[in-house]
Amino acid sequence: MDIDDYKMVRLTWLDAQESCTGWSDWEEMTSSSLAVCQEVGWLIVNNDEKVVVMRSWHAEEEQGGACIAIPKSWVLKVQELGIIEAYELDTDD
Repeated sequence: MDIDDYKMVRLTWLDAQESCTGWSDWEEMTSSSLAVCQEVGWLIVNNDEKVVVMRSWHAEEEQGGACIAIPKSWVLKVQELGIIEAYELDTDD
């Protein structure tokens, strides 16, 4: 598998959010909001049902880590990310 075949994205979606704990008045409960969340990673699934974003990639073992599946109907925005400048990190300290 070639990870370069997959887009790096920032995904924005709506998620459930617990707003009230304990006893709350009606107005507080009915004004509860959803959480606007974001995830950055490789977009590995994008179909009518869901999107799946994977955060980490182990190239030698061809294994991914930390993926999240989100119902497509919850997704607000998908932004493709690009490389501005590629460079090697200096490991000499």
